[in-house]
Amino acid sequence: MCITISHQKFKIDNVNFCKLHYQLILKKFLDNLKMRQLSEGYIRRNKKDLRIFFKYLMKKNVFSIKRITYDNILNYIFTKDSYSKSTKYNLISNIRCFLRFAYLNKLIDKDFSLSIPKFKINHNSKIPHTIWSSDEISKILSCIDRSSQIGKRNYAIFMLLAHLGLRFSDVKNLKFRDINWQMNILNITQNKTKKGVTLPLLENVGLALIDYIKNGRPNVNTQYVFLNRRNKKLSDKHCFYNTFRRYLNLANIDISDKKCIGTYSLRHSLATTLLQNRTPLSTISGILGHTDVNNTDIYLKVDTLSLKECCLRLEVN
Repeated sequence: MCITISHQKFKIDNVNFCKLHYQLILKKFLDNLKMRQLSEGYIRRNKKDLRIFFKYLMKKNVFSIKRITYDNILNYIFTKDSYSKSTKYNLISNIRCFLRFAYLNKLIDKDFSLSIPKFKINHNSKIPHTIWSSDEISKILSCIDRSSQIGKRNYAIFMLLAHLGLRFSDVKNLKFRDINWQMNILNITQNKTKKGVTLPLLENVGLALIDYIKNGRPNVNTQYVFLNRRNKKLSDKHCFYNTFRRYLNLANIDISDKKCIGTYSLRHSLATTLLQNRTPLSTISGILGHTDVNNTDIYLKVDTLSLKECCLRLEVN
């Protein structure tokens, strides 16, 4: 009986030691990502994916990262075959990035990142799922109650999303120093790419911001423009999705055929509208803050009117 208890205790201690081992390695890796100034969303996804990967390793009695094998990695990837292509692509990329880090920091003896099969996905092949017309945008704006503090805030946020095409992560991180009222421009550093972008502060957007700052924003000493109900900066996990969906319902807009009803659809809509108005692709790329103009090519596929104009007449003899 005493021997059994001792054995169980040893097993429990071994498991706890293993958990601590992987926790320390994960922290070291995440600290490296932060040092490289990668986006908070990217770091959060890596943390989630690697935690699940480490749990899998522990279940397979791989109690140290040095004992990991190529078969362990490949078998884990095979367990995710039911995932969508994009999810699986991101998962494999995150694991490959970690394994490369582990090898360079001498946590493992082999660079398994070179052996993981390439999982290709054509990011530019995806046509934006949802495009809102100018009329639909106007209907949504008219449904926002601008008499309340939260309404003024949400209206200003919506204007930035719809008319400047900002990512919601950049709206959450908008600071007063980013706004140049004298020159009517915004100078922001994108949370996703860490690249700076300068955008014109359109009159209607500027007026919405002023109304919120003067009449809706609590008098709190913080550098961030937008605050939550507790007068704090909008958290990293704060999502405008449910708020956006509520306004869509208030506007009586049919969303039954819409595949994507997130704030990113407003960004897609702006790009498509600009393209239809004959705005050069390079200009649209600059507005969206794309680091490569090729990333903007995707919107060519949804501008069907311009594509029709490019069609050649079929001459029949």
